[in-house]
Amino acid sequence: MATFDVLSLFGVNIDFGYFNAFELVDTLGLHSQVLGTARVGNLIEKHGEKHHIVSIAIRQVALSGLKGALENRMLPHDPSFYEQPTAITEYERRYEAEDKLILLCFSLAFGKSVVGVRRLEGAQFSKLPRELLSKKHSLYQYFRQLLNDNTRDYVLSYKEGKVDSLEPFESALSLPSTNAVEQSQALAKPVIEPVTFAKEVQTALGLMSQGVELITKQVKAVFAGRQLDLDAFHKYCHKLNLSYERNPNALLAVRHIQDTDDYIAQHGVACAILACHMGRALQLDERFVHVMTLGALLFDLGRFKLPELITKKTGKLTEAEFQLVRRHLNFGEVLLNSNDNVPKVIYQMLWEHHERMDGSGYPQGKIDHEISVYGKIGAIVDAYDSLTSEQSHRQALTPVEALDKIQIESGLAFDPKLMSIFVNSLGSVPVGSCVELSNGRLAFVLTLNNALEPSLIRQVYSLTSKTFIPPTDLPIDKGEDVLIARTVSPSSYGLRFIDHIG
Repeated sequence: MATFDVLSLFGVNIDFGYFNAFELVDTLGLHSQVLGTARVGNLIEKHGEKHHIVSIAIRQVALSGLKGALENRMLPHDPSFYEQPTAITEYERRYEAEDKLILLCFSLAFGKSVVGVRRLEGAQFSKLPRELLSKKHSLYQYFRQLLNDNTRDYVLSYKEGKVDSLEPFESALSLPSTNAVEQSQALAKPVIEPVTFAKEVQTALGLMSQGVELITKQVKAVFAGRQLDLDAFHKYCHKLNLSYERNPNALLAVRHIQDTDDYIAQHGVACAILACHMGRALQLDERFVHVMTLGALLFDLGRFKLPELITKKTGKLTEAEFQLVRRHLNFGEVLLNSNDNVPKVIYQMLWEHHERMDGSGYPQGKIDHEISVYGKIGAIVDAYDSLTSEQSHRQALTPVEALDKIQIESGLAFDPKLMSIFVNSLGSVPVGSCVELSNGRLAFVLTLNNALEPSLIRQVYSLTSKTFIPPTDLPIDKGEDVLIARTVSPSSYGLRFIDHIG
């Protein structure tokens, strides 16, 4: 393999938002050398390009191709380098190129995007590697050891025949998984007649309360040594799905009924509602919608094991506290293990709803295709509901603000295809949004029409008199007398959607 010229990286854009081993070797100019090796070629022929073992092999061979450059002398660490004037000197060309080589080697070693590496290693990412090289240590061996440490378990599992090929994203959505959905087969789907929002919202309010009570009682029962009643959760999710079919806006509205005292249970019900909504937006089979709803309902059960001092802390968590919070996944698995019939998908959503596309999540730092579709959906609904919920440490964002915030992370934290579907399914002004009207009043969006535009709104406040007014429902899409001027933050006017739903 030809010697790699580090200066070839000067001026090259390496700020990849997600990890792709093929893209990295292309950027390094090593495509033909790496993919032309018999080892990589044979693995691709056997498993296809999507298999994780192929990515690992590419990373190993690519690092070998960089060995010469990694064992050459590098410039000493310069903490003020990026604060210097922009005039390009030979020193600046080399320092920047060396920094990019170090970043790309970290990316290969960790299997994380360059953006993820920057978050993980911080601004001083090149300090340790440069210091190691100055002390005559092998930088190649340093990165190769990191790569070995991060892939050893997977490689051993592969050699033992415990790893199957990974399906592409599109296939993963369509292939049935009988183990995951067999318990929902008995839930026959009756013919559902649509009902008005005013009627269904009363049922939805009751379902919200029932869900909180069910979760709370079941967690206490397991803590007391009894088995988790999975059948009760299945029946509850069946009721949620029926309510959604009668009028989806009702459940999407009552999802906002949350307070800090029962937040964990309410968050579970709200995530179940959003997962149900997402399943319908994806046009999935009823069985998949059901099991996704169940998974979202249960994936945060482990938070009940965390001390209240942490779950209700208003300030920033310490590193030790954050590490304990991460353990809610372990606690959740213990709770689920009390029942022998938990579908595999539930565990996937439990363990993967904090994983992120660029590898910056936890507990395993999985990347893109390593995360199941169910885990990716869990991550989106968990983040959106958290942002739109009032918590002890911060106020809720409006639905529009929350969507804007998580869209920034599309391709980094969240799957861009799923994110696009989720955002579009909620409309540009989602249910629960507070809007200023052309008549000088503030209102909340109760329903959307088939075009996903605000349909029925509830007027609650007069900007002219700065006073509350008797709630008045208005079909905003039936005429042009009153228009929506803009979305606003309800907290700026002392308003909360939850006070005006029922």
